[in-house]
Amino acid sequence: MNLEDAVFCCVDLETTGLDVNKDKIIALACIPIRRGKIIVREAYYTLIKSENYRIESMKYHGISERDLEKTPVFEEVAGEILKRTDGILIGHTIEFDYGFLRKHFKKIGIRLKRETVDIVLIEQWLAEKSGRPASDLTLDGIMKNYGLKSYYRHNAFADAFFTAQIFQFELSEISRLGLNRVDQLIRIAGSSPKTWRFFTL
Repeated sequence: MNLEDAVFCCVDLETTGLDVNKDKIIALACIPIRRGKIIVREAYYTLIKSENYRIESMKYHGISERDLEKTPVFEEVAGEILKRTDGILIGHTIEFDYGFLRKHFKKIGIRLKRETVDIVLIEQWLAEKSGRPASDLTLDGIMKNYGLKSYYRHNAFADAFFTAQIFQFELSEISRLGLNRVDQLIRIAGSSPKTWRFFTL
């Protein structure tokens, strides 16, 4: 499949912590990209009630327990999330987000299977091809590299949108270098646990 024919879904989560086996998703955003364009009108965002909210995590995501009082539990929005993420998942350290999603779906009897692409690995590949050292590969670092200003960081919707913008830049560079197929993209940037070292709260 050509890259321009693929559906990409830029995903970001906020969670109660970093342990996929113990912590829970409390916010999710998904922004689709088709034919290289961010489809903002089809963006999706939801808060999700958690039975084990951790007050100490609020300093990172700013979501209070009160904010979650009248929000749905994961089971109530699982169908919508499944529909909204029907594509190739894109993210910064996407293995983190994908791991949480798979764990949550598994608990309700659904096996989530998606192709994933990590913008960190794309940046590393582009740096290698250009002969330059890889720069700061945190999300803030990559944003700075593309001249994007950091607003509302650690909000799932804002971070998903920043990721989508970065991915647009990366797609342009990838195309310029002669790659135009999804399988080529998966080979250079399929997610890997090694990108976890670039994950920052």
